Amino acid sequence: MRRLISTTLTIGLLLVGGGLLPAPAQGQPEKAERLELDADQSRYRFPLGWFNRGDRAPIELRGTDARRTLDLPIPQRLSIADARLDLYYTQSLSLTPRSQLAVTLDDRVIAQLPVRPGQPDNAARIRLPISALRSGFRSLGFRAAHHYTNECEDPSSPELYSQIDAVQSILEIRAPRKPIVPSLAKIADIFDRRLWMNRYQLQLFLPPRSAGSADQHLLSAAGQVAQAIGGIFDYLPVSVRVQMLSKTGNGVSTDGRRFPGVSIGDDAWDAVVVGTRDQLTPYISPDIARRITGGFLGIYPVDDDPTRAILVVSGTTPQEVLQAATVLNLPGIALPDRQDALIAAVDVPEEAARSRPTVDGPGWTSFVNLGFEGATLRGRYPEPAQIDFWFHREMLDPGKTFVKMEVSFAYGIGFDRKSGINILLNDKFVKAIPLQNLQGEQVYRYQVELPTVALRDGKNRLRLQPNVIGVDLGGACVPVFYDNLWISILPDSRIELPHPEDYLRVPDLALFAAEGLPYTRNVTGASTTLLITEDSPATLSSALTLAAKLRQVNRAPLSHMRVALNDGSNIGKSAGLIVVGPESTLPERLRTEMQAFTTSSTWQSVIIGQRTRNDLRTGLRRWADSPGTPLLQLTSIAEHVRANVAIRDGLGDSAAVVQFLSPSAEVPVTVLTAADGPRLAQGTARLVEHSVWTVLDGAGMLWTPDGEAIVKATAEYREFIGKKPAMSWSSRLLSDYPWLMLVSLLLIVSALATLSWRLLLQRARRRLHAGTSQTQ
Repeated sequence: MRRLISTTLTIGLLLVGGGLLPAPAQGQPEKAERLELDADQSRYRFPLGWFNRGDRAPIELRGTDARRTLDLPIPQRLSIADARLDLYYTQSLSLTPRSQLAVTLDDRVIAQLPVRPGQPDNAARIRLPISALRSGFRSLGFRAAHHYTNECEDPSSPELYSQIDAVQSILEIRAPRKPIVPSLAKIADIFDRRLWMNRYQLQLFLPPRSAGSADQHLLSAAGQVAQAIGGIFDYLPVSVRVQMLSKTGNGVSTDGRRFPGVSIGDDAWDAVVVGTRDQLTPYISPDIARRITGGFLGIYPVDDDPTRAILVVSGTTPQEVLQAATVLNLPGIALPDRQDALIAAVDVPEEAARSRPTVDGPGWTSFVNLGFEGATLRGRYPEPAQIDFWFHREMLDPGKTFVKMEVSFAYGIGFDRKSGINILLNDKFVKAIPLQNLQGEQVYRYQVELPTVALRDGKNRLRLQPNVIGVDLGGACVPVFYDNLWISILPDSRIELPHPEDYLRVPDLALFAAEGLPYTRNVTGASTTLLITEDSPATLSSALTLAAKLRQVNRAPLSHMRVALNDGSNIGKSAGLIVVGPESTLPERLRTEMQAFTTSSTWQSVIIGQRTRNDLRTGLRRWADSPGTPLLQLTSIAEHVRANVAIRDGLGDSAAVVQFLSPSAEVPVTVLTAADGPRLAQGTARLVEHSVWTVLDGAGMLWTPDGEAIVKATAEYREFIGKKPAMSWSSRLLSDYPWLMLVSLLLIVSALATLSWRLLLQRARRRLHAGTSQTQ
C-alpha cells in the first residue's frame, strides 16, 4: 500500500502529515486521455496524462536535477472553488533521504515530497492554492533532486530516476460555472478552447423545413458557424447537433423570455440560432427581432441559465445571414464590446493558396511549410525534433536514388567530438551530422542525402535526434556541465520534395485527414461542395460536424465551400465533392462508382498474395539500367492478387468513409455514410475523435460506434491531381519510352561500328595505294 503524504501550504509553512490515500483500482482500463465530470457539472477529475495529450506513459524524471511541466488550462467561465492533486509516484531504491520531489505551480513550490528509503512507491495529496489558479494557462511542474550518496557521485548514473503515474495520478477540481459576460468582444471567453472537456457539443438551431431552412445560403451559413466553432477549439473534437426550432403559442413572449422557442439540452454548453429575421421571429423576442436590420451577430445569456449563452446569426435575407456567419469564421476578427452588431459588408476573395512563409525553389519544401517552426534542444537527452511529410513515388524522378535535404542548425560551445545529430527516416537510421567545433557553430543548409528506398507511400516521419556529450565527461567527484549543451534546428531547413498540394493522388484518406486535401488546395474551399443527401437533423448534424473538423485540419476558414442539399444537379459542377448521407439516399451515379463498402456491389477488395507476369516494357527499362543481365530475366514483375467481396445486408451499425476519383464527373469524391441518419450522426461523432481520425488511410475505412473495429480498404488503382514534377529528359525516356532508348542505343552502336569500319577501310586503301606507288 502506498503511503499518503498530505501537504498544505499555510502562511509560507509546508506542513506534512501522515495518512492513507486509496490505492489505485486494479484491473480498470487506463483512460489517461479522458476526464470525468460529475452529474452536477462542477467537479472534474483529470488523469495527469490528459494534460500531456492523453499520453498514458509515466512522466519520467532522470538525472540529478530533472524537471517536467504540464500546461494547465483555466477557463474564464469557471470559478475555481477547490483543487487537489492525488499524486502517485515511484522512486529509485538507490536514492538517499537527501533526495526529494517538488511540485510547482507557475514555478512556485507548493509541495516538497521526501524520499523514504525502502519504500519506492508513494502517494501524496496536495492542495493547490486557489488564488494562483487564474484564468489562462498555468504551469504545473515537477522537480526532482536525485542523489544516491552524500559523497562524490556520478550525475549520469542510471539509478537516478523517479516516475509519476500519469494514469492513476488525478487532479480533482471543483469549479462551478460563472454567469457569462454577453459581449461579442469576449466571445473567445464563451467559446473557450481552455474548457475542460473531451469534446465540445454545439447545439445549432435552424428554422423548420417549411420555413425555407434548406436554402443554400442558410446551409452554407450553418457550415460557416460550425467551422468557426471548430476553429476556436482547434484540436478538440467538435460535435454539432442540429435541432429544428419549435413554435410556442403565437410566438410572443409573455414572460419576458428572449428565446421562447429555444431549449438547450443539459449536455450542451451553448447554442447557436441561424436563420433570417422572418424565419426567427416566432422563436425570439420582439426586441431582438427589431434589431435585425442587416447581417446580425448577437450574444445573449440563456433565459433560465445565465452561465450558458445563445449566439444569434441572422439577417434580413439568406445572403446577409451567410455574411454574418462568414465574419464569425474569419481568424483573428475583432468584434466590438457590445451585445450585438450589424455587418455592413464582407469581401473574401475566392482564390487563395495556402500561405507558405518561405518561398523555395522548384521541387523543394522548407520545414516551416511542413508545420515545423524550429526547435531548441537542451541537455544530454533532449527530445528529438520531428517533421512529418507526405510522399508518393510519382513525386520523384524514377532515376533518383537519393532525396537531398539541407539542414540549418546551430550548437553551443564545449561539445565533445563524439556528439552529433542522428537522422532517422521512418525509424531507420540514415545519417549522422557531426558536431565537432569546440567553439560552437552556425551551419546553413548542411547537405544530407536520404535514400529513396527508406521513403514509404503516405505519411513519413523524419526525426533529428541529438546525441550530445560535453568535453567534461564527469564521473565520481567530477562535475558535469549541461548548460552549454544547446542545439537549434532552424525552420529554413528544406527537403527536395514538392509540396503535397502541388501533385497529389486520389484516393488518399490519410492526406485528407491530415490537411483536408484535395479539397483544400484552394485554402478558401472554393469549387468544393459539401453535399447533404437529405435534410434530417441527424444528417445535417453529421455534415456540419465534418465541416468543423475540416476547418481544424485546414487551419483556415473554408469560407467559399458550398453546403447544399442534393437535388441531382450538384454533381459535376464542383472541383471537389464531399457527400454526407445515409446509404439509401446516396446518388445512384456515385454508388456505382464507389470502390468499397457499398451494399450488393463492391464491398471490399482484399490483397491475398502475389503473382508474376511478364512485361516487355518493364524489362527493357530494367535492362537499360543493367545491360549485362539477360533481358528475359528482367521482364518478370509481381502484382497483387485480390479477393473481391460483396455483402448484401448493408452497413449495420458501422459507418464508412470512401474516397475515389469519379470517372463520370472527373472530380475527387469523398462519401461519408451509414445505414440511417442516427447511425450516421453517431459514426461521425466518433470519426472526428483523435483516435479514429488519425488512422484514416487508403481508399475507405469502416468503424463501429465504439471506434474500435476499424477496417481499411486499399485502392486497386489511383489517379493524380496537379502538375507532375519535372524530371530530366533521360529519366522521362527511361520511364515512358524504354524501347526508344534501346533503339537509340542500338543506332549509336551501329553508327560507331559503321564509322569505325569506314575509317579502317580508308586506312587500308591508303596503305594499299602507298604499297602500289613503291612497287612502281
